Amino acid sequence: MKKETVFDVTHQSILEIAKELFLTNGYKNTSTRDIAKAVKITQPALYYHFSNKEVLFIEINKQIGNQLKYEIEQIQKEADSLENQLIKCTNALLNVYHRDIFSFIHQSAAEMEQENKQQLFYILNDYYLKPLQGIFESSPSPLNRKVSSQKAAQFYLMSLSLLFSTIHQLSTEKERSEQIAELMDMVLHGVLS
Repeated sequence: MKKETVFDVTHQSILEIAKELFLTNGYKNTSTRDIAKAVKITQPALYYHFSNKEVLFIEINKQIGNQLKYEIEQIQKEADSLENQLIKCTNALLNVYHRDIFSFIHQSAAEMEQENKQQLFYILNDYYLKPLQGIFESSPSPLNRKVSSQKAAQFYLMSLSLLFSTIHQLSTEKERSEQIAELMDMVLHGVLS
């Protein structure tokens, strides 16, 4: 096994600490100075690993997205109802994100150069929306004929903003599960009786 170098250890530390800072404080409210200070390195040392904040943020989102894409693909392979699969996807997203992912990525992208903004939207599409689209496509329950699997995935992801605003304030796992189930029922069946 390859021995980890100081470079590798520092690089991984930057990614882990920056991820927590971005997820907690948001992209706009996290500076490279904050990250360097938390890692206990200088800003120039940080720039040796990542040329700028945007590149670091994109790398973190690729890592998170890759992990969640894998989890969503595993959920899709399970023989379960669409509702239960979406509940599992929601839990996977909630275990990583402290805030609404859709808004988090869109608000962060507003601060970025066009090239990096495109990379971020590529990540959103390929690591989140396409795997979620696969969940809807593989469901034995047919979608409304007016709704494509792509639109269903987008709607599901955007609907999670309702959940993210309150879920981390809930004190018990039971309350969290009930709120997730309620939202999935609304996503799949609407609000009319």
